[in-house]
Amino acid sequence: MTWLRGQWTAGERPGKEDVRRFVTSLPSEVRPFHAHTAQAVAYDLWDAVATSRANRAQGLKARAPWREKKYRPLSFTATFGWRVTPEGRLALSLGRGRGRIVLPMPHVISRDGRPVSAASWGEIRLCWDRNARSWSLHVAYSAPGDALPGPAVGRPTVTVAIDEGIINPMTFAAPLPDGSMSVLVINGRGGRAAKRQRNKTVAKLTSRMARCKNGSRKHRRLLAAKKKIEAKTERRLHDVDHQVTAKAEKFTREVHAAWTKHHREISGPDAIVGVRLVAGDVRGIERNTNTKRRASRSTRQQLSQWSRGRQDDFLQYKTGLVLEHISEAYSSQTCPLCNERTKVRGREYVCRNITCGFRLHRDAVGGVNIQALAVNDGQFRPDPDLRVEVMYRRAQPGWSPLQRSLHAYHQDVLGRSGTGAGREARRSAPNRATRSITAGVAVVPSPRGDSTDQTDGTTTLAGAGRTPVHAT
Repeated sequence: MTWLRGQWTAGERPGKEDVRRFVTSLPSEVRPFHAHTAQAVAYDLWDAVATSRANRAQGLKARAPWREKKYRPLSFTATFGWRVTPEGRLALSLGRGRGRIVLPMPHVISRDGRPVSAASWGEIRLCWDRNARSWSLHVAYSAPGDALPGPAVGRPTVTVAIDEGIINPMTFAAPLPDGSMSVLVINGRGGRAAKRQRNKTVAKLTSRMARCKNGSRKHRRLLAAKKKIEAKTERRLHDVDHQVTAKAEKFTREVHAAWTKHHREISGPDAIVGVRLVAGDVRGIERNTNTKRRASRSTRQQLSQWSRGRQDDFLQYKTGLVLEHISEAYSSQTCPLCNERTKVRGREYVCRNITCGFRLHRDAVGGVNIQALAVNDGQFRPDPDLRVEVMYRRAQPGWSPLQRSLHAYHQDVLGRSGTGAGREARRSAPNRATRSITAGVAVVPSPRGDSTDQTDGTTTLAGAGRTPVHAT
């Protein structure tokens, strides 16, 4: 980094290969790793330079790389940087004349649950998580090409629009062959809860650390607890982003399958339909919010912790498509039926035009309008015959299979124990459906079809621990 900035200061303009030659020519005591790893370091630096230049060309404020990193991941290329030993272990090379890092053979599982052999592996990266205080291997492997076809000249294309947000990470809108507009709203409740819990815990620990002496035993213990909660939350948020993009990919592939079937019925079995992914451009919305005071403190915190970029990367990786960005100005305020603008305060959009009265979820309106902007060259086009079908999905399931089975067993026991369980016995919908009140007596049918004996206003279920259901 110091050499590169010195070259710029001297008026030189080194290229990608110049950076690579400088790094690989360093003496071994300065560069204590494999030559291929040194080459990856140089190329990563140049990628950062190219990204900053591309952002400045688009009018964004971007600074060239300047910070010297104390740590960076190390890359090991296939057949040169890493190999499998005769004993079946993984060896990472640090260059000629140095010892190897020998590890147990990792088990790599593909997305469809099948094991991936080492013959399909590519580059391996050795990464250090400073919060979890642990090492990890990131293994790249070749997978069968299941990418969706993109737009091309002479190819029918369906446009899938994305409205990104903090409350609902992604809202998709796409037309269907029957003329309706299908909308999928993915809820991000799990991610927001994880961030809120982390923020409150970190704030409490930071406050306690401020009253301790730096380096003391209590200070180190609090710092370890802080890093532990941050690492745990990062793993959870990483999983949430995968869950969000998995549902987004499924929706995109279902839309593509519907249009492919439609065009093959018209043009023949060889028809290919392209997919175009378009998202509202909210890049850089979190910048300068503190200095310009454009939002409240809580909103600024939410914007700075928004994992929009990672979700975009996951979606592009899973679908194999390139995500486009267009301006989303007034997309959540414009009525898609009459083009009337209405300032929305809640989560539901209600058109202020009395003759229209269009009502829909606010994010769904944004997705429909972004799809219209993408198709009509950035212009709003009202559609009086618009039909919208909205689906709501959580990013993560509410319960795990174990929790669901335990809850069902618990409710079954409470249902058979009668009204003595109070409010808990009436929580389950099946319990409410099977409970009937007759002549002031609560009669609960046995889930197992057991016989009942009704005597003196009391019902006893066989097999239910002989717990009576008393008269109400």
